[in-house]
Amino acid sequence: MASQNCRTGFRIKSRAGLGRRGAVALEFAILAIPFFTWLMFIFELSYDLFEQEALDGALRTAVRQIQTGNADDLTAINNLGAGQIFVQQYLCPAAHGLLECNNGQMSVSVQQIVPSATQPDFSFYPTAIPIKDGAVVPFNDSSAGGAYCNAQPKTLVLVQALYLGPSFLGGLLPGILSARYGSSIVHPTLSTAGFVVEPYPSGNSTPASNPCGATPPS
Repeated sequence: MASQNCRTGFRIKSRAGLGRRGAVALEFAILAIPFFTWLMFIFELSYDLFEQEALDGALRTAVRQIQTGNADDLTAINNLGAGQIFVQQYLCPAAHGLLECNNGQMSVSVQQIVPSATQPDFSFYPTAIPIKDGAVVPFNDSSAGGAYCNAQPKTLVLVQALYLGPSFLGGLLPGILSARYGSSIVHPTLSTAGFVVEPYPSGNSTPASNPCGATPPS
């Protein structure tokens, strides 16, 4: 009799244990999706901040070549625009391998600033990611309104660099930390630098055109 009671109690405890394990598995299944989605969102945001810092640092280093006159006479070579040559020769090496540069992810816009009496500097110029028909447009595309101007001594210059990095949650959260580029979803990062070119001795460099892809302030 005692043995039968023990077996009955063991079966009841076993069923209770299975019930608790089933409840835990169900709770995990319910919470796992939002938990891992939130984890991926944190990872994406952290990676985006890393991209921004890497691009800012690379642009600060690269624009010194413009500011000191070492990149004041770039011209198109072998179907590459002057902006693409600047990216290959100066911007990508300054990134030190932290950003992908081999597949056209980077583009630049270099514009000479035309001051006016009411708007004397580049703070009035728009510095937004170029978007057309809901898709991001690199600066080396003529529809983006970007251009590469060969800066002259003592001129105001505005340089913008656009980097198209990976978007890990672009499919789940379209339009949030991501944009469409062709058939891909990317995370566009924009870095901007404005400065006065140093009074270096000018040689045979090409004068910067105006408005050079941008409308001067009115």
